[in-house]
Amino acid sequence: MPHFVKHSIECWIFDRTRIRFLLLKCPETDRHKEYWQPVTGGIEDGEDRFEACIREIREETGGAVEKENLKLILHDYRVYSDDRDLHKSIFINEREGFDVILSDEHTAYMWVEPLAVPDMLLWGSNRVTFQRVLDYLGMSGG
Repeated sequence: MPHFVKHSIECWIFDRTRIRFLLLKCPETDRHKEYWQPVTGGIEDGEDRFEACIREIREETGGAVEKENLKLILHDYRVYSDDRDLHKSIFINEREGFDVILSDEHTAYMWVEPLAVPDMLLWGSNRVTFQRVLDYLGMSGG
């Protein structure tokens, strides 16, 4: 039974002019190898999921976004492991590109065509949520 519950957001940033998704590269740690993922982060005390998503986009990419430009597509996607119960709110932010200013949490970023995204993702939960994003956008799977 997981003993640690965490509430977080995951936001797929989609450049609709270039038909690309933004992925961020996380460095290797003692728990995992390096990997690619969308904007992801915890919901802090006193924040709602939209506020957390706006903050994480700003912190991880330098990008500004308004609440009305975020679409919540999954309210409470749950991921379980041996020691944690992760509750994720999944968002999509459709935009017409922007200049990414990478945070020190990540080592690189890449705008990736939809068919290439699943093979770049380490975590199965990211592949599941990405498929939901594709479904929302009316795009075929990768």
